[in-house]
This record gives sequence, structure tokens and C-alpha cells, in this order.
Amino acid sequence: MEFKTSMKSHENEGGGTRPGIGLALGGGFARGFAHLGVIRVLEQNGIAISHIAGTSVGSILGAAYASGAPLARIIATCSKLRFRDIARWRVSRLGLASNQRLADLIAQVFDSTRFEDLQIPLAVVATDLATGDPVVFTQGNLVDAIRASCAFPGLFEPVEIGTRCLADGGLVAQVPTLAARQLGASRVLAVSVGMQDGRRDAPTNIFQVVARAVSAAQKHQLESWERHADLVLRPETKSLAWDDFERASEAIEAGETAAKRALPRIQKLLNKFQEPLEALEAEARSQLWLAEVLR
Repeated sequence: MEFKTSMKSHENEGGGTRPGIGLALGGGFARGFAHLGVIRVLEQNGIAISHIAGTSVGSILGAAYASGAPLARIIATCSKLRFRDIARWRVSRLGLASNQRLADLIAQVFDSTRFEDLQIPLAVVATDLATGDPVVFTQGNLVDAIRASCAFPGLFEPVEIGTRCLADGGLVAQVPTLAARQLGASRVLAVSVGMQDGRRDAPTNIFQVVARAVSAAQKHQLESWERHADLVLRPETKSLAWDDFERASEAIEAGETAAKRALPRIQKLLNKFQEPLEALEAEARSQLWLAEVLR
């Protein structure tokens, strides 16, 4: 899958050798709070995050953390967050609600609102409704990029940026692993919470119809995004509905549980990369020493 971007390059200025692991955070509305549990475990174990790519709710949480906002502040905000805090019902031909209120949430929580000012390189993925292609944002204003990435079709109105009409990035990148790679991540940890609510009965509202249709289509995208991940985490969130914002603590706990179970594999992945890197650094030091001797 090729990614289009409004930016000149996906590579960060520091190149692809930033220490730590890259995160690819998928969508899932309230289920996505599980991402915070994963990040908390990484923090607690001193594992640096080198890059972050986010789709939908993954773009909000990933951007908040990349901005330098303390994880405790992000979690506290999410624990009180409700659907009305990010959406305003406004029935139109293009959607049932606007997500303009996300701008207020970003201003309240984030420490910076431009890609260039982030502490961790970030990619936000949206979908171009005219072409069906991914659009990956890596610089400029965060607010519009995140709003576009979160514009779930049928629920939220699409977001216009320039000449593009954009919608939820999960339509083309359920978990944005390729965006994380193109951003410069050498090792990618993907976190998928999915849209399927685990129920087998008939849908009861238009959102469930759209969400289940998208989930069915995404089942056939697994190979395309999983092949760009070194490790995939799937927190157990099937008991949570898309709008169970009041159950944020359960989603966060699910993320923590999944990350703790995978911790040995995460550390092994980091060590596997670190060994050749240390060898290269040692060789460079020896060459520098030899140059000094021969001077």
C-alpha cells in the first residue's frame, strides 16, 4: 500500500536510529484507551518510544503523548471524557455529528499543537474520500489532521484540508504500521483493539451497522498492516462498546495486561537491534582511535 502525504518526507530529521521502539496505534473509539495502558508499561520499564503513528483514537492519544503531555494527565482526562466532549450532533448530508470539539480537547491536554514542536516524531493517517488513498500527515497543524483521522464515516462529517475531503484513517490503515516504518521506526510495535464489539446479534443502530461493515472489510487488511509490524498486541477489549467512555479504566487495564505479557518479547526485540548497533558504534570508535594514532 502506498501512502500519500502532504509533506516532503516521512523521514525524521534524526534519521532511523532513534533509540526505542516505534508505536502504531489503531482506532476503536473508547476501546483505544488501551493504548494508554501499553504506553504506561513501556514507561514503567524504561522503554523509550522512538516514533508514533496513529489512526483515529490512536492519533489523539499518540499525539498527546508525543507532545510531551504527562501520561498521568492524559489518563486523567480520558477517565472523565465523554462522547459529548468530542462531538456535537449536527445532522447534515455528510454525517450525524461534527468532531470540531476535538480542537478544545487538544488545546486542553496537549503541550504542543504542531508536528514540528513534538518531542516524538508523529504520523497521523486519514483517508482521502476522492481517491480512497491514505493521507499521512507529519508536519503542520495537528488539530485538523487529528480531526480528519477521527472522522468515522456515517457518524462524523468528513474534514476538508486544502482540496481534500478526508475521513477516518482506519478505512485504509486499521493499524498504521507502514506509516510508522516510513516515519523512521526501525522496530514497530502495533496495538490493535478493533471495531467489532464481539456481539453476534443484529445491529441496533446506524453506527453499529457502519462499524460492523468496516470491521468486516478490515479483516481482509490484516496481512497488509501486520507484515510491517515486528510485534502485534491485541488487548482484550471485546466486552467494551465503541462509546463505553466511562469504562476507560478497563480499557487501560487491558492494554497494560497485554503489554506486560509481551514484555519479554518487546525487550528481546530491542536487544536484537541493539547488539549490531553497539558493534557498529564500537567499530566507529576504533576507527577514530586509529585515525588519532596515525595523525
